[in-house]
Amino acid sequence: MQSATNFAVPNFDAHARPALIDLSAWISGLSYGAGFLLAGPAAVAHAALSNGAVVPVLVAAYVAFLATVLIIQRHMRLSLLANTFGSPQRLVTGGIFRLSRNPIYVAFFVPLASLAIISLPAAIAASALYVAAMNATVISKEERDLRAAFGAEFETYLATVPRWIF
Repeated sequence: MQSATNFAVPNFDAHARPALIDLSAWISGLSYGAGFLLAGPAAVAHAALSNGAVVPVLVAAYVAFLATVLIIQRHMRLSLLANTFGSPQRLVTGGIFRLSRNPIYVAFFVPLASLAIISLPAAIAASALYVAAMNATVISKEERDLRAAFGAEFETYLATVPRWIF
């Protein structure tokens, strides 16, 4: 199959799509919360005071983002998958997908890495938790389905593009 500029995914079961995206959002949020718990209240307070409004703004923005995604998704019965209608025609390997097979999950990862402002060990722990949970649940299912849909073309893509950015 040819590469395309529009992202397409296999036609997962309609009920499984929202569950997978919910799972990825909850894993991200719980990992972020775990990072704050690991950092401890004193570290969070110190970072908030020494970095001005950076920490509260990051936390508020992240919570607002997750809440908005979940509310819209539930209200409209949508998924975050770029194409939830029909079967895929092409495997997308261009654009941002040249750099990462999972750019949306990389975007969820960025706030976890920002925990380093508060506590480097907390950022490392929360980030590791998120990556491990996503690899074991959401991404493994998506890759299984893409492998079934695109075969050798997907195997070539796997061999040349990292799952994350590393």
